[in-house]
Amino acid sequence: MQSMLSAGIEELFVVDLDAIFRNKFNFRVYQDISKFFEITVMSLPLRIEDIMDSFVSGASEIVIPGRIDPKLLQDYVRTSDNLVMYYQNPLVAKAFYALGGRSFFTDRELDFSGIKVYSYSKILDKKGYIRLMNFPREELEGILV
Repeated sequence: MQSMLSAGIEELFVVDLDAIFRNKFNFRVYQDISKFFEITVMSLPLRIEDIMDSFVSGASEIVIPGRIDPKLLQDYVRTSDNLVMYYQNPLVAKAFYALGGRSFFTDRELDFSGIKVYSYSKILDKKGYIRLMNFPREELEGILV
């Protein structure tokens, strides 16, 4: 962590594999890291309570699943403006955008205006896109579809 602070890094994209695969959120880790960095947490929560607990634990943004029931999506968006949608289903992504969502996580180019995109693509580099370095693509291969 010291080397990241020395290098001037201010923001981290944290992938919580325990939350994604076992629904066990590492809230304590969020608390510890958020003392030093702004953190975007990819945990793909399925409950509003987990979103709230993540924010209370220090997350600045939370990546939510892109395959989600429209009613639940509305509840998520009412909970916070600081959500990042994993782009999986174009119809759900359009609904998220229509509800005011402006941040996405994907490996492709999106056709929405005024958005921020966390990209795990090795080649996509475009204005508004934040390329994630050292993203654990192999560990998430079953999820990234």
